Amino acid sequence: MLNKLTMKCIDINSPYCPCLLSETNHCTFCSHLKGEPVCDCNWSGMCILYEKQWQTKKQNRLVDADAPTRLESDTEFVIKEKISEHTYLLEIEISSELAQAVEKCGSFVFLRRPSDQHFYHFPVGIMKVTGNTIQVVVETIGPKSARLLANDNHQVLVRGPYYNGIFGQPWIDNIDNGKILLITGGMGQPPAVSIAYRLTQKNNKVKAIIAPGKIGKIFIADELASLGIKVQEVTSMRHFGMHILSEILTANQECPELIVSAGPDDQHYGIIAAMQTAGVNLPMAATNNTTMCCGEGICGSCERKTKDNRRVRTCKVQTDFSQFNQE
Repeated sequence: MLNKLTMKCIDINSPYCPCLLSETNHCTFCSHLKGEPVCDCNWSGMCILYEKQWQTKKQNRLVDADAPTRLESDTEFVIKEKISEHTYLLEIEISSELAQAVEKCGSFVFLRRPSDQHFYHFPVGIMKVTGNTIQVVVETIGPKSARLLANDNHQVLVRGPYYNGIFGQPWIDNIDNGKILLITGGMGQPPAVSIAYRLTQKNNKVKAIIAPGKIGKIFIADELASLGIKVQEVTSMRHFGMHILSEILTANQECPELIVSAGPDDQHYGIIAAMQTAGVNLPMAATNNTTMCCGEGICGSCERKTKDNRRVRTCKVQTDFSQFNQE
């Protein structure tokens, strides 16, 4: 039985904690570093306030005070595959330190041309890490992503690591020998690959339902099948995938212990609605699709409101997707 999730900062007690938010009493977790007088964080790890105010600079900190908050690699990419008209699979060689840091599923990085200004950075999830090489899928439909590939450019600045690409990450990390249903389509396919590797490493039995989505192509089915995952392809998640999901939820022997939704928010909410109709309440991990600008919780572009009227910086805070208001 998977435990209920509580809200927690994804960077807590990492080399990036305390983060920039603590400088202005906007920490997402420590009550004192929120400007409150009483300690009520309910945290049993290293005290964030102690780290901030009393401990000398960490010897294992990955960055210096005057350096960028995260690691950066100024490198080149190759287009490994053109998936559809505006969608490309890129392969990028980065520093070994950054490559090791983004091996965890749910990791993402920010990309831009090295010669461009910082506001050209845009986030993209990690699909796969092999040695010092990462694979990502970029959809060039906006000015930032289109700029990266314009004029036959192959130079890229990679900034990372960032970790909150999946809500419900602890459920994925902690389940073993379980029964998982992975539902993915469109641009949800790249993060689904890293999730699938994590789940199969822990002897979970995984079934995947995959649709081409708006990009019009299923391109991860063979890789998932090679991991021993039972793959069912559908032409439309809305018209066929959700019907299959409803059948699975009403069949007691097939009902999974965890559902993973890698796709748009409409898909996440569709799965929640299907569970409510079937009268089942299962944990659901879901990809994070919120708009991000800085990735550090500073700009506020990723803020979402929960059902209990809290505002959550979704680039930092790990929580249950079902707790968000439907937008």
